[in-house]
Amino acid sequence: MLDWAMARPGFKTQLFRFVDVFPALDGDEEVARHLAEYFEDVAVPRVLDLGMDAADRVPFGHSLEARVARRNITRMAEQFIVGRTAAEAAAALEVQWRRGSAFTCDLLGEKTLVGGEADRYAGRVVELLDTLSAAAARWAPDDHLERDDLGPIERVNVSIKPTALAAHLEPLSAEEGLAEAKARIRPLLRRARQLGAFIHVDTEHADVKDLTFRLVTELLDEGEFADVSAGVVVQAYLRDSYEDLSQLVAWSAGRAHPLTVRLVKGAYWDTETVKAQAEGWPAPVYEHKEQTDANYERCARLLHDHHGEIRAAFASHNLRSLAYAIAYGRSLGIPDSGYEIQMLYGMAEPVHAAIRRLGMRLRVYAPVGELVPGMAYLVRRLLENTSNESFVRHRFAEGRTLDDLLKAPTEADLPGPPAPLSPGPTDPVAPQPYTPEPVAEWRRPWAREPFAAAVATGATRGVIDVPGLIDEDWIRTAATIDSVDPGNFERVVARSASCSTGDADRAVEMAVQAAPAWRAASPLERAALAFRVADLLRCQR
Repeated sequence: MLDWAMARPGFKTQLFRFVDVFPALDGDEEVARHLAEYFEDVAVPRVLDLGMDAADRVPFGHSLEARVARRNITRMAEQFIVGRTAAEAAAALEVQWRRGSAFTCDLLGEKTLVGGEADRYAGRVVELLDTLSAAAARWAPDDHLERDDLGPIERVNVSIKPTALAAHLEPLSAEEGLAEAKARIRPLLRRARQLGAFIHVDTEHADVKDLTFRLVTELLDEGEFADVSAGVVVQAYLRDSYEDLSQLVAWSAGRAHPLTVRLVKGAYWDTETVKAQAEGWPAPVYEHKEQTDANYERCARLLHDHHGEIRAAFASHNLRSLAYAIAYGRSLGIPDSGYEIQMLYGMAEPVHAAIRRLGMRLRVYAPVGELVPGMAYLVRRLLENTSNESFVRHRFAEGRTLDDLLKAPTEADLPGPPAPLSPGPTDPVAPQPYTPEPVAEWRRPWAREPFAAAVATGATRGVIDVPGLIDEDWIRTAATIDSVDPGNFERVVARSASCSTGDADRAVEMAVQAAPAWRAASPLERAALAFRVADLLRCQR
């Protein structure tokens, strides 16, 4: 099925849409109906086509068809998910440990919307820590997986998502969201320290990237957690990732326990690109794969250059990226045990085996959970496996030569961090087409900080006097209309004139007198007026 998807983009799109919606389908008839509708106008593998045709012709056909679909999607999920429960995961991870692979466990689940969900997620993390710690205590010691040149490494390693631990972790509710996330993470850090386990904080969408770094550094700056080992993710496909990594390295250098950074390419490229295009924002990610690959190698050099001040983990399935990290580390005299390679559970198993044979420390990123909360994760993995730019696809599906795949990225000029897009001129005859003014990109400091300053200034400003205006005459009235702050109804922001019916009659009269001139104005003159108003609004936004 995946081979067919890689060769036929139309089928791939419909397959992944069906997989995405599948957990919400109720009953065999609904599954069968969606199969027919999703694949009606695309070429499908013969085995699937036969099954769909047979569903209408044999007894219990739809039931059989639905069971086959359910079985195949479950099998795909099981390839990438280590277990539904913590106990299942512990048993599978023991097998990994015996093979010579360490692990980090990720509890499946995306952003929470209410506090109760976040509490349940935190409870599941505690259960996972307890179950894995109890199981791992019985495993044979492995000095290769439990020590590097800087000291001991925790056997149990759990990755957590900050947006699953706070319902309000967003740029405009940053302080509330950070407080909420910290309140739930502190007990997890205490429990991890008690059990001798490690907590790694995943970085998710670009919306919360800055907040995630703040969350980690502020928590670990608290005296209670000064001796805690923890980690965070840096995504090399983000255009500001090198600057972020430089700041994390500088911060970690002052700690007794260096921060661990997992360097990844990034898993939300499609989402980030489409969202930025839809909103009219600059893309937060590099738009060409070679740029991401080149930046990954630049970030790898930075991590190795500061070995000892920070612990490095290189996560990728691109052999060029991994080989570069290994070769550059060796060129600096860093032992192979001085960092680790991380790969996804269930993906490119031959590469896992090769990394172990080379004597590198391998850590497997292993998700745990049910199919429904794991569906977003599964779709991301399917997208990665079948991407036109995927190393896994090029090597294992298309059989491309290693010489070709191991070429250095040629992209030398990497765009810097995103900056505000310059709006077009307020001119109706401008050569470029009109585009709407984008909504504010609150995740960027250059959007938030001026707005915050304006709010602070406005809070101390007196009441604004707003007279009426008729035929260039300012009209002030004894009666007034108050405009209040929508965030504080007790505070009057502006006080406007309350014009009389006589004032209204005069205003209508002036409008009637102006109508002939406006009627005679050309479309360009009318448009120019609208553009001038737009320019005033933009300047005073």
